[in-house]
Formats: sequence, structure tokens, C-alpha cells
Amino acid sequence: MKLSLDTVGYGGYFTANHEDATMEEAFEKAAKIGYDAVCIFAHRPIGFPLDFDSNRRKKLKELADKLDLELAAVCCSTNFMKGDHVLVYPQEKEILYVRECIDFAKDLGIDIVRIMAAFLGYFQNPHASVGYGAPAFESRSRRVSRNEDWLETWHDVKDGLREVSLYAKEKGITLALQTHPEITGNNDETLEMIEEVGVDNLKVGLDLPLFESHEADFVRETVRKMKGMMVYSHSISIAEYKTVNGAPYRWEEVAPGSKNDPCKWEVFLETCKEIGYEGYLSHEQCSPIIVKGHKLGDIAEIDSRYKEALDYLRGILKKLDYYTGHK
Repeated sequence: MKLSLDTVGYGGYFTANHEDATMEEAFEKAAKIGYDAVCIFAHRPIGFPLDFDSNRRKKLKELADKLDLELAAVCCSTNFMKGDHVLVYPQEKEILYVRECIDFAKDLGIDIVRIMAAFLGYFQNPHASVGYGAPAFESRSRRVSRNEDWLETWHDVKDGLREVSLYAKEKGITLALQTHPEITGNNDETLEMIEEVGVDNLKVGLDLPLFESHEADFVRETVRKMKGMMVYSHSISIAEYKTVNGAPYRWEEVAPGSKNDPCKWEVFLETCKEIGYEGYLSHEQCSPIIVKGHKLGDIAEIDSRYKEALDYLRGILKKLDYYTGHK
């Protein structure tokens, strides 16, 4: 396994004053910190494909070679659900966007494009709690009580995923479907979606922090299900904070191995080795960091988190004789 830096942390999405970096600057940071590779977060302001003409793409690849960095993946945050209005076409726009990301990856010599089935920016859509067993995707109605809205959304997403999978296959690119709500709320649902899509280059992006449980046996069982399907992975940890009588109060992304990290990283990585996974583990920082003094962290804090994660994860990989990077 090799270690990659996902450039999402340098997009300015969650930092104080939206402090960000260019993709080229993020490459420099990844090399300086000591990562083997980088992943391109394919959104503005940092990595939107249409902001990279053929000349900039060529120079970006040359910069990676100069810095001794591999290019691991192009990462998209995608939502293949259809719109609430018959004349609003978000899925078609998403398909166009993913095709551009696939072409971007092809131009840079990257084999993997990470996608999501449906992503609203939160873990549940606003109607989810009024569903009848399954999450709802519209206000309570007879359709909701029959789960027809959920089933319709599932099949809409499946059709969108099939279309981009076929295009990616044509270009020689593998798509890594990351388990993430909505629609693919757990890893079993991700496998079901991939089976129903039925295109063999649609595989799994498996992220430990998004597992339903971090008990060691559950982690092992989940990873073993992904043998032959896992082609990509992200690292971050999600700490849960509780209030009166243990009720969940809030959560925060923390670096692997830090004080409040609940993830069983050694168990996860040991089982990844067992199933023969030989790809990248890409660290990301993709939510607010609240630092001392109750303020948002800056780029220096992002740098620090990326280094902390690298040192911890590389230590485990070396212990397991599983690190195949060159740094």
C-alpha cells in the first residue's frame, strides 16, 4: 500500500478566511511532507477539469515527475439523483462533469476516478426521517409509505452510474464508488449497487471512517467482503462528542492516531493486506477544523494534520511489512 495526499484540504472550503492553495502548490506540499502520491480533488477552486487546459495538464504531470510524486486518483463529489422538477436536469450535468473528470484522468495518466452515488453535503437529506423504513426523498405521501420514492431514486442513480461507468471503461479508467450517504448508506448497499449497474470497471472505494461500526471483527468482515472489488481508500477519522447521559452532541474529523480517533487502523490495514489490496490510502481533510480559541484552522493546520496522518499510517504499514511506497 502507498500513501497519497487528497488535495481537498487545500481547496479553502473549511479554512479560516477560505485560505487555499493552487493544485501546483498542493503538489509541492505533498512532496515536502513526504507522501508517495497526490489525488486531485476535481472541484473549484483547486482542481476543476475545465480550469486545466492541455498546457497546464502537461505541466502538472511534469511537476509530479519532478517532485517524485505518483498521481493516484481524480476525486469527485458526485450526486446522480435526478431533480425535483421535470425541467431541472442535475443528473445530466453530473454525467457531463464526470466525463470531463475521466478525460482529465486519462490525460494525466491516472487510472482511478473516485465517485459517489449521491451526496447532498450531509449524511441525510432533509426528508430522510419521514421515510417508512427506508429514507424518504420527498415529503410524506402514499409514495413515501410504499418506498416508491426511495426505489425510484435508487434506480435513477443506478442508471447514471451505468452511463459514466461505460464511458470510463471505454477510456480504460476504473471508477471507485465510495460508500457514502445518500443511497449507498453502507458497504453492503454499495456492493448491491455495483452488481445492479453491471459494468465491470465500477469498483469500491472503501473508507474505514464511514463504516457502521469500528469493532475489530466488523472491520475485518467488511474488508473481506471487498476482496477483488477494493481499488481505492481514504483515511480520516471521525470523533464523536457526547453530552448529557451519553447522547451524541457533535462530531469532528481528526487525524488518524490522534487522541479521539475511534478507528481500528491496524486491524483495517492488516485485513487490506490479507485480501491483497495494493492501491493507495489517500488522506483527506474535508470538514471544519476548530482550533484553540474557537476559530477555524488555517493552511498551516491543514499541513500539520496531513503530516500527522502520514507519520502514523506509515508507521503501521511498516510494522505490517505492507508499505510499498518510496518515501
